[in-house]
Order: sequence, then C-alpha cells, then structure tokens
Amino acid sequence: MRRTFYASTLALFVAALASGAGAQTPRGANAGRAAQTPAQTRAQNPAQMAPAAAAPLPLPASDALLMVDLRKLFAEVIPRALVSDKARLAQFDADVEQFRARTGIDARSFDTLGVGARIVTLPSGAIKIDRVTAVARGTFRTEALVAAARASAKGGLAEQTHGGKTVYVSTVNDQLKLFGIARMRVRELAFAALDQNTLALGEPEDVRAAIDAQAGRNRADMSLLNFPREAGDFVAYAGNVPPGVLTGIESGLPNLDRALASIRGFYGTVGSTPAGLRLMTTLRAQTAADAKQLFETADALRRIAPGLVAAAGEKGRFARGLVDSLKITTKGSEVQLRLEVPQADIPTLLRSL
Repeated sequence: MRRTFYASTLALFVAALASGAGAQTPRGANAGRAAQTPAQTRAQNPAQMAPAAAAPLPLPASDALLMVDLRKLFAEVIPRALVSDKARLAQFDADVEQFRARTGIDARSFDTLGVGARIVTLPSGAIKIDRVTAVARGTFRTEALVAAARASAKGGLAEQTHGGKTVYVSTVNDQLKLFGIARMRVRELAFAALDQNTLALGEPEDVRAAIDAQAGRNRADMSLLNFPREAGDFVAYAGNVPPGVLTGIESGLPNLDRALASIRGFYGTVGSTPAGLRLMTTLRAQTAADAKQLFETADALRRIAPGLVAAAGEKGRFARGLVDSLKITTKGSEVQLRLEVPQADIPTLLRSL
C-alpha cells in the first residue's frame, strides 16, 4: 500500500526547525502591554539563556516531541541569522504581530515552547501528524490575554471548563501562523492557562489533554528528550515511530523502502554556531543490521545527489553545498546525519522553505 505524508499537518514541526534558521521575531512586550516596535524589542532584551524550567512542560502523550528555547531564538539566533536579510526579518516580525492581532497571544512573551503530536495512519494508508498540542512557558497575565483574545476573535470567544480550568475557544476557519512560525489551517483555536506561567494551545480536545497531563494523567514521556546536547542548541526533538507506520512506503527504491521501514525512533537538534547553523538528526533502527542498511542507502544517495541537482545559479550552489556538508555515520542501531549551514546560506535556506 502506498503511503504519503500530509505536509500541512507536519508544518508545526518543520517550521519550528525552520525557525532555527531564522523564522522568528525578537522578544518584546508581554500580552496586554503597549506594543513595541521590533527594534525596541531587540534593544531591550540582551542575549541570555532561558532560566531552567521548574518542571517539564505538561504535554499529553505523544509520539513526537519538540522543544524550542524561544528566548535564545529571539534574542540571539534571529538577529544574527538574518543580519543580512532585513526584509525577511521584517516579515517574521509581521507574522508574529499578525498572530498577536488575530489571537491576542504575543509569542514574544514566552521563553520555552514545547510541541507534542501523534503519528497516525489513516484508512487510506496516508501517514499524518495529528493531535498537535503546544505548551509555552513564559510571562503573561491571563486576564489581559483573555481580553485581547476576546477583542480579536471574529466569531466570539467561547468558554469551556475542564479539570477545574477554563478553556477559551475561538473560531478561526482560516490559515494562521501559529506563534508566527507555522502556517496551518485552523478551524478552532483553544487556549488555557495551566498556571500563571504556562499556556496550552491547540484544538479544544488537545488543550483538554494538556490540562489532564498537568494533573499527571496520560503525560508525554519527556525522557525521550534526555540525550546529549551541544553548546548553542536551541531546538531539540525526539520521538518513537509506531510499528508498521513506515512499512509500505513506495519510493521506487527498494533498499530505501526497507531502510525506512526499519526506523523505530529519532532524535535531533538545531544549534547556532559562530559559522551558521548546525542540524543533527539520529535515526534509531530496529537492529544494528537494519542501521547498516539504512546507513549504506543514505550514504549512496548522498554520493549520487550532486549529479541529480538540476537547479542552476544560487539554488543549485546552495543544494550542492548542503549535500557536500552532509555527514552520515553509524554506531550500533543508530544512524546520524549532521549538516552545517553557513551563515551566508541561511537567507537562501529560508527562501527555499
């Protein structure tokens, strides 16, 4: 059976990684305060690491997890990544402001963003990233947030009660860039203050699941994110691939199909370096023999890829540069892919997304 991925529902994860290449805006005023210009925001928030969270973010049970250090992203990565692309920086500032105007939620008020999702197989055989739930921790005033959301909600702001907390739901029925990062088709957007510093965001049922997770019911296995990090990392992601999900994918390359079917999990990071960006992904196969097959297939594709790059000019040079910088290694049942993106190529990376 042929199976395909729904790219639109994968957008939150892809865009969060893309944000590592600059898809964000610097920190600014908290929700409910007077809006500041992006330049004022950058000037008032010097680069610093986000303080350690008192407890893991309460994400509901998920197959895939992603964590973003928003403070580092806003204060350090974005200004440096887009220093030569003022138009792109202005566009992301506008995206975050538009999200605030549409929902009342200012992404610049938060330090840490966590995302959880399920990987499901539809009756058609397609693979879908579903039940996407975002939980952000930072500084906000619930009453100001609700007032702003109520003022910006086109169809009004409904209120529900779950687990002793209020869930606010607005009808959007439109494309929306969640936190100014990921463009998604949103029908209903819900949020709830889990405590004075933590906000859950998503479809109503997913926000209710986050409330349950905070109460200790059906929580995500955050230990998936307990792997070594490097200095400069500001995005971390990990997950388990449900059995059988990748079986039956037809790429036209039998070896690649078998290699993909052997993947049982993954983890990785996006980091900022003096030279640009560092992207690392480790794939966990079922056995060491499967990992060897996965490595050999990936390495063969890497070696022939330059001859398959048909684009000319800047895009062709960029694509060939990425292939040349890709390093693939294997150890035990794992295969690691490591990619370095030079500072000068970050604007091209963003334009290709």
